[in-house]
Formats: sequence, C-alpha cells, structure tokens
Amino acid sequence: MERIQIFFRFFFALPCILLVSCAHNEKPRYAVPSTGVQTLEMEEYKAHNKRQSSTDIAPLVPPSDAEDISAKTVGYLDSSDDTEFIQTSEVSNKSDSNANLDTLIQTTFNPDFNAISPAPGVGGDQLATDKNADLQTTEVALTVEELLQLAMANNPTLQQALAVINKAQGIKKQVGLYPNPTIGYQGQEIGADGTSGKQGGYISQTIVTGNKLSLNQAVADYDIQQLQWELETQKYRVRNDVQSQFFASLGAEQRVKLSFQLEKIAEEGVEIASKLFDSGEGARPDILQAEVQLGEIRIIRQNAEYDHEAARKQLASLVGRPELTEAPLSDVLNNKSTDLTWEESYQQLQTNSPELQAAYAKVSRAREQIFRQESQNIPNLMAQIGVARDNETGDDIANVQVGIPLPIFNRNQGNIDMAAAEYHRSLGDVERLQLSLQVRLAAAFRDYQKAKKQVEQYQQDILPKAKENLDLTSQGYRQQQFDFLRVLTARRTYFETNIKFIRSLVDLRQAEVAVSGLVLSGGLSNVRDISQGVGGVGNRGQALSGQ
Repeated sequence: MERIQIFFRFFFALPCILLVSCAHNEKPRYAVPSTGVQTLEMEEYKAHNKRQSSTDIAPLVPPSDAEDISAKTVGYLDSSDDTEFIQTSEVSNKSDSNANLDTLIQTTFNPDFNAISPAPGVGGDQLATDKNADLQTTEVALTVEELLQLAMANNPTLQQALAVINKAQGIKKQVGLYPNPTIGYQGQEIGADGTSGKQGGYISQTIVTGNKLSLNQAVADYDIQQLQWELETQKYRVRNDVQSQFFASLGAEQRVKLSFQLEKIAEEGVEIASKLFDSGEGARPDILQAEVQLGEIRIIRQNAEYDHEAARKQLASLVGRPELTEAPLSDVLNNKSTDLTWEESYQQLQTNSPELQAAYAKVSRAREQIFRQESQNIPNLMAQIGVARDNETGDDIANVQVGIPLPIFNRNQGNIDMAAAEYHRSLGDVERLQLSLQVRLAAAFRDYQKAKKQVEQYQQDILPKAKENLDLTSQGYRQQQFDFLRVLTARRTYFETNIKFIRSLVDLRQAEVAVSGLVLSGGLSNVRDISQGVGGVGNRGQALSGQ
C-alpha cells in the first residue's frame, strides 16, 4: 500500500511542475489581433527588421463573411427611362413595288441620342449561404443585383475560399496544443538470476518553453487574415465577371435584334429588286447585289446568335445556374450614371484593394515568424518521474529525470536568417503589387476613356450622320437622283453603325466594371489552397523537438 501511495505522489507531482513552468513562460511580445491586418507604412517597409521597433499601425479589419463590401464600389443609378431604344416599324405589303420601296426606305432605327454616361459597376451582395435561393419567376427580367446574389450563393470558388479559411483555423488550433505526456512500464534485471528484478512505471512530459506554442498561433493568425482578404478578392472577381458578362449578354441580345431587322429589310430589298426588274424598271445586277447583301447579312445574324448564346451560357456558369440561359435580362445598357476620374479610381484602388491588404497580412506574418524562430533558441525541458519495486530486496524505488539541450552548436541560426529574408521579400512584394495595381488600373482606365469617347462620337456625330445619309438617300431615290443599290447600301451602313455603337456601349460598361471593381477578374479561377506547412504546423514540430 505504501508503494502505491509513493507512486501516486510522484504521478501527481508532475502536473504541478508543468503548471508552474507554464506560469513562468514569457508572454507574447505583442498582442496579435484575432482579425485585421497591421498595415505598414512605406517608412516601415524601407526599414530593416529591428526587434526594438515597437510602433504598430492600427489594424485594418477585413470584412466578415456576412459583411457587404458593396460600399467600396459604385452602384447603378436608378433610371426611369426604360424605353426600348430599338424601335422599328413594320413594312406594309403593298402590291405596288414603288409603294413597297417607299415604305422600306422610310423604316428607321431610332436609338436614344441623349448623352450616355457609363454605368459604374454594381457592388455585390454578401456571400449568400442559401444555394437554393430561387427567382420568383423566369418571366420577369433578371436584374444584375439578382444575378450577383445568386452568384454569391452558387459560385464554387467562394465556397472553396471559405473551406480554405476553415482549414487554416483548424491548423491554428492544432499548432497551439500542448504535447501529451507519455506513460509507460519499465523493468530491469528481469530473469537475470531467476528473480523478477526491478519493475515499475513512469510518466514523462516535454515542457515547451519560450512561448513557442503561442507564437505558433500568432503566425497562424496572420495566415487566416491573409486568406480572409483573398476571399474578399475572390468576391470582387466573381462580381466583376458577372457584371461584365451581364453587359456582354445585353449587347449580344441587342445585336441579334438589329441583325434580324437588317435581314428582314435585306429580304424585302431582294423582293423589291425582283419586282422592279419584272416591271422593266430595274436591272438584273440590282437583284444580284441585293442577294449578295442578304447573304452577308445572314452571316452577321448567325454570328450574332452564336455570340448571344455563348454569352448567356458564360453568364449562367458564373452565376452557377445553368438553367438561366433563357431567362430575360433587365436592359440597363443605356442607363445614365456619373463619370469616373483617374484620381478617385486610383485612391479607391490603393485604399480598398483586398489584394494589397492580403500582402500586408503576409508581411505581418513574416515578421511574426522571425519572433517565432528566435524563440526556438530557448531549449525545452524534458522531465520524467517513475517508481519501481526491487523484488530481490523488497525496496521501493523512485527516480526523477530532468534534461535540457544545450544550445551550443545549433541556435536555430539558419531558420532565423530564412525568416528575416522572407520578411524582406514580403516587403518587396507589397511594393511590387502597388506598382502592378497602378499598371492594371492605367490599362483599364485607358479602355474606359477610349470606349467613352467612342460612345460620345457615335451619339453626337456618327449615328446622326448615318441617319441623315439614309434620309437623304431615300429622298434622292424618290426624286430619281440615286439608284436602288445606293438605298440598300445606306440602309446597311445605318444598321451596321448601330451595331458598332452597341459594341462600344458594351466596351464602356465592361471597362467601367474593371475600374470600379479594383481591376479584378477571374470569377472561376482556382482558389489558392494551403498546405499543412502553412500556419505553423512545421513550427509545431520544431517547438516540440526543441531543435
């Protein structure tokens, strides 16, 4: 009974030793926020890593999953002008060929020539959790806001990004766990002279010093913050791609409508040319020319249909709802909005770019890793307590072992140097990204300016002149100043000009989405994963080994 009491006294003595040791561990050098990124100013970027530098920039907290970041983007302006800008009149079927022709040349395409400013990109909704979110009816035209909501719920890349964050949180939990004790049996001199020798049990424990486990979690904290900003980056990518493809679909739909109208007029032109030839008022080349134009216009119409079909499929893929390929879209291609300026766009990019915030988190992670590697130089304590029974003498034996490695040769010098180098590399990556963002914005803003200028030229100059040319040509034909082929050419030119105008509108909308959407794209790009080496799993093994 006495031997059992001695064993349990030693057995329970070890946890007390562990508690005292943990109580004397060094506290973290500075508190690590659970969320947010310590943004570093350029002066701090230029500075070398110095432990004595204690000035921290206030953290910029990344939005949570339930938080909407649409305030960072410019939303659509409500437009009361929802009138269809494609207006046509039917060509009446009169028996008299000249009457038919007169009706034909008076058929007009009347777009809205009011000044059209670009519609900034729409800020998306929060990351939805209901994948079964449905539309009330497919007969109602879908708005871009509804499509964005569906994309937030169904786009797989966002779910991937959330899963990676959860993975990193699991890693953080694991790297901070204290090592388990070891309990076992020990026997000596058993059967040497026919006796049972010495037999007993022991318990051993590695006592982690230097606050290594807490620093492991501090490193993992910044991994999580970086991934949170990468999730925000992917949200922007999805929103921008959905908006851009939304406008592409609208433009393709408008081109289909125009090409059908142009084809109808070309078919009637062939009919009129044939009637004029039959009546002796036309020539055979007029018929051939009209038929050639009809063939070319049919190719234009077919290509427009293919483009529209592809655009709708791409939009449905980005949204994650393949069945939406046939659903009508709300026409906001011609909506009015405010202009963009370079200064405001550049300031918005530098302030709100989630890519840049992720780079800041990486810098903070690298800095924390230096602290972690420096703490590795503090050796761990290995303690073991055991009791045994000497069956030859009948004596009870207790033993205690305590050991600590001597950091004489290995003081973790190489890992500290690597951590310092990674810190400086991450600083350079921030500066590189800032310049890269400026380059990307400059290209997007150039496209915006070009498209805006083209739209203005079409509205103010090209389209009115094309309309005037059509009217004068039609009037001249009625006065027998021009032949019929010239009327067909003017008609085709007018419609093709309007098709080009629609392309310019789409280019303008897409360029503005890029500028206001922080020049991000790739709504279906693969999301970066993390290995178990990220977040401090390697640090954990290092912390437990003491090397």
